Amino acid sequence: MKICQPIAILLSLLVLSSCLAVPAQVAAPSPSPLATENLPTETGIIPQEPEASLTPPPEASPTTALTATDPPPTPTAEPAGPPGIILFIGDGMGAIHRQAATWLVSGKGGLLVMDNMPVHGLAQTASASNQVTDSAASATTMATGQLTYNGFVGVDPSNNPLSTILELAQVKGWSVGLVTTVQLAHATPAAFASHFPDRSNMPEIARQIMAHDIQVLMGGGEDHFFSTAEDGCFPGKGLQKAGNDLVAQAVEAGYTYVCTAEALQAIDPTQEDYLLGLFGGGEMKPPFNPPLSQMTQTAIQILSQDPDGFFLMVEAGQIDWAAHSNEARQTMQNTVSLDSAVAMAQIYALGNPNTLIIVTADHETGGMRLNQDGAGSYRQDGPFSMPSGESFWVDWSTTSHTADLIPVTAQGPYAEMLAGEYPLTQIFETMSTMLFMSVP
Repeated sequence: MKICQPIAILLSLLVLSSCLAVPAQVAAPSPSPLATENLPTETGIIPQEPEASLTPPPEASPTTALTATDPPPTPTAEPAGPPGIILFIGDGMGAIHRQAATWLVSGKGGLLVMDNMPVHGLAQTASASNQVTDSAASATTMATGQLTYNGFVGVDPSNNPLSTILELAQVKGWSVGLVTTVQLAHATPAAFASHFPDRSNMPEIARQIMAHDIQVLMGGGEDHFFSTAEDGCFPGKGLQKAGNDLVAQAVEAGYTYVCTAEALQAIDPTQEDYLLGLFGGGEMKPPFNPPLSQMTQTAIQILSQDPDGFFLMVEAGQIDWAAHSNEARQTMQNTVSLDSAVAMAQIYALGNPNTLIIVTADHETGGMRLNQDGAGSYRQDGPFSMPSGESFWVDWSTTSHTADLIPVTAQGPYAEMLAGEYPLTQIFETMSTMLFMSVP
């Protein structure tokens, strides 16, 4: 590797960081536009995915794949900008998922952006009901610091509501956001902004999310926000009761609503206080449009206008789905998609080092392994090619979740709390320490 490569990468990040610059002395967003009394609590794009290629998707830029000798971007300025917490969750993403994506885009000598951070750890993922967790229980643990049963979101095993890091950030006056590539009311985002013992009741979870005064909400799942009498941007009627159109209520209350990548690109983030983006009737269809990196960048631009601080959770939800299907190519590309989103956060942190960035998962899916000799296993995908031309294969041992330890990488204030091995509750402990110890 040329000795100038780390400098070139850092310079390119610094140039790109101007896209995420925070305007000076910007006022905090206005008070909640969405009255909770308008949200009853009773229960009541996109083209088909093309054949994926072995090359990384367009959003996987050269800055995403760093080499093992490149240092992580290190800001030299004193802490500037508001305090911020950005939590990335690669649903189902184990250590081998990261390694496979690395081999695909940069080969054996490379590192993903998410792995090029100063702090590395391993988290145990058991829930209160099972050694092998699900997304609802593990996301609740990260959001609240408490174990709960599989299938529960935002509540303990006795169905008592638990305060989440998002809600605690709101109490402190921070702006908050949730971004995902699956349904916005799916298990992982639900655990941060709802309290319900059944993750599958997404219409109820959607009502609770919209009652939470969240500044930025982006993902799929339009059907859970429109009523049975309403057509949205995508085929099919909504799942809310007639007369309970959550999107219309949000727009009336002051949200900007977008449902296409073009509409998202057209907004001026510095002029937005509240944004709701729903980019699929159900989950977003890969290749994601808009890309996860664009949604992440826009969310940071909006939330970081709050001088008090912000919390953002970003989920790459379909790493898990592809791994459940033992689709190695899509699993790797979804992991690269997440890595491009992490790059957006690192660019922002170059000028705003008072930002804690955490990249982790809720569990591992598929029992993923790699080999280079093509030896058989339960199921094998490949061969896939590294940039060097070397081939590798992906082996799977299951179509379900596993109890594997999951990797955690982090940078920023209090990131050192995530070194070593620990229960998943440590994610919450680190974020809450950052939240309550930080000073704007």
